Amino acid sequence: MPIDFDALPDTRVPNFVSRPTDQVIADIAYHEAGHAVIGMTYGMSLARLRVHTVDRDGYMGWTGTTTWNNCYVACFHLAVELAAGEAAAKRHLISSGHPVYVADRLAASPHDRDMAIAALARSNYTVTLDDTEPEGPATGTSWARAMTAADQVVSEAWEQITAIAEALTAAPRRELSGAQVAELTGIANAHPAA
Repeated sequence: MPIDFDALPDTRVPNFVSRPTDQVIADIAYHEAGHAVIGMTYGMSLARLRVHTVDRDGYMGWTGTTTWNNCYVACFHLAVELAAGEAAAKRHLISSGHPVYVADRLAASPHDRDMAIAALARSNYTVTLDDTEPEGPATGTSWARAMTAADQVVSEAWEQITAIAEALTAAPRRELSGAQVAELTGIANAHPAA
């Protein structure tokens, strides 16, 4: 079943932390690269990803967006794709010298977790917040399990995620198309669904 992400509430929180802008941009680029690379690996059709500014109540902050043409993937894979942004950002922060507890805080992405819960509920797939697993894998998963799987696939695709994050930060307007990501990673970008 296709999921209309535009119909879901936007719960992203712009990054207003007082850290150097280039560090914030890099963190967001790794986050979005994690979504893009893992989603494409699962067969999703990437339209674009970008890092951009946003104004909320007169304050300028940074955020990122990964836009898909379609999301025809297994429910568990969609949960993992949504968790992959946080997993990639955390891995980048740790490799940049941040202690794990700081990386956990800076990479936390409750908007992706909330999107997984809301979007997958529309497919009768439950994502639990505690460590309890639904009765069978076809009916749902825990967010902890999705995060564990995301850590694993991000680790396996780290070279590609790094290439995309670096290209994204260097790109004009900090934006890459699905075709550019496919060319840089060697991962086929699925054709958009009719």
